[in-house]
Amino acid sequence: MKIYFTINGIPLMIMMVLSYFLFKVYFDILKTGMSGQDSSGFENSMSDSFPFIVVLAIFFFLFLIFMSMLNYTVPVIYLDLYDKKKGNNFSVGEVVSVLKSNFGKMLIFFIASLFVITPILIIVFVLLFLLVFIIIGIPLLLFAIPTAFSWIALSYYEYINFDKGYFEALSDGFSKMKSQYFPIVGSLMLIYIIIQVTMTVFTMIPYAIGMISMFTSLEQNPGSTDGLATFGIMMSIVMVITILMSYILNNLMLINQGLAHYSRRENDENIMAQDSIDLIGRE
Repeated sequence: MKIYFTINGIPLMIMMVLSYFLFKVYFDILKTGMSGQDSSGFENSMSDSFPFIVVLAIFFFLFLIFMSMLNYTVPVIYLDLYDKKKGNNFSVGEVVSVLKSNFGKMLIFFIASLFVITPILIIVFVLLFLLVFIIIGIPLLLFAIPTAFSWIALSYYEYINFDKGYFEALSDGFSKMKSQYFPIVGSLMLIYIIIQVTMTVFTMIPYAIGMISMFTSLEQNPGSTDGLATFGIMMSIVMVITILMSYILNNLMLINQGLAHYSRRENDENIMAQDSIDLIGRE
């Protein structure tokens, strides 16, 4: 975790500041619209804020992509170095060096996944949501999320750590997941549930404070916007906490899949070695 926060610490703080200001501006506009301000004043406020919101949103979106690439890749490189050096006797600089050398591969994987994996997942999840109405879709949907994450994560480990093409990595990642589906996906599902419960607990507290403050303010002074302002701040905090915790806690899911990847690889290599010994004995 020390290496993770050393590399991702500053980008995470930048992301927190950007997300706070973006959501704060959004809720300020909502407050203006709900405060009973005349339509011309509201339109002027929107026209003045719109260019700033668009620029901030675009920059925030691009930074989220960069942050996702970084968040996905650091555990992959860390575990690869840990495996090669038989321990954690390597520095942050070595991780950063490998990270820089793999930046092109990172970019290719994420762009390719946008056009290959994303459409597949959209179709699958739409079908599963439709199946929810006949009950069978509910358990399938519960397994679909960790299955999709596991497939992508294992494929990414294959792609970054070995000299494989994109589609070859997807195929090998799927094969590894399928070979021990329930242990791999089951452990990931357990971690996913723990993460969701933890995030719900942490985000519900500021959300509840904001809601109570808003309703109390409106009850005491129906024309006041103080409650809406407090609610906007609390909701902005909720959004920031949600994004921050999703990145940090999802790192645990990536490490879980990394352990599954190396466990499966060790098992495969042992089988191959045993097969080679058997062949020698028959010659």
